[in-house]
Amino acid sequence: MAKKTALPGAPAEKLGAPTIMDRALAVSLGVPYVHLAVFSIDLDRVREEVEGYDDPRPFGWEVFLTECYLLARFDPSKRPEEAAFFEQVVLSILDGRPDALGAQLSFAVWDAIQRGRFPKRLEGAFKSWKVRPKALVKDLSKLWEREDALRESLARGCLEVALEPPLAPPTVQALRDLADPLVG
Repeated sequence: MAKKTALPGAPAEKLGAPTIMDRALAVSLGVPYVHLAVFSIDLDRVREEVEGYDDPRPFGWEVFLTECYLLARFDPSKRPEEAAFFEQVVLSILDGRPDALGAQLSFAVWDAIQRGRFPKRLEGAFKSWKVRPKALVKDLSKLWEREDALRESLARGCLEVALEPPLAPPTVQALRDLADPLVG
């Protein structure tokens, strides 16, 4: 019988709050999952940092920018393996703590489904939701009307927020790509 080995412990720089990062998914889904989770966590950290300080960002901005990240990197409508990927990711988030950093990722996936950008079959991952976030989808639709300008300004704004620990390098690159998709 093979000896079970534990995954390495969390890095010394802890965030001091629960996150959506799922070690088992990190092992099975690899780098795309880790970068997605880290991006979502970092955006939520920015939201927490700026919230309540007369922040000019619109309601739901972190969901919008997370969805922009998804749409720039994934297309589960054309790649079935990505649909399975997102089912696992959403189920992990919904089974976790609702206050976990990065949990807006599930709302970004939901909105992408409602807007027809992700396949409708992914709705099955949300069956545990008693109430659908209809008001959020409506609010996000207003943000999508100004997608390019808003995506770019929100991404730049995130890069300007000083966090400790700082944004992860993959998040910084993704935000730069979103801020200037032609350079990306």
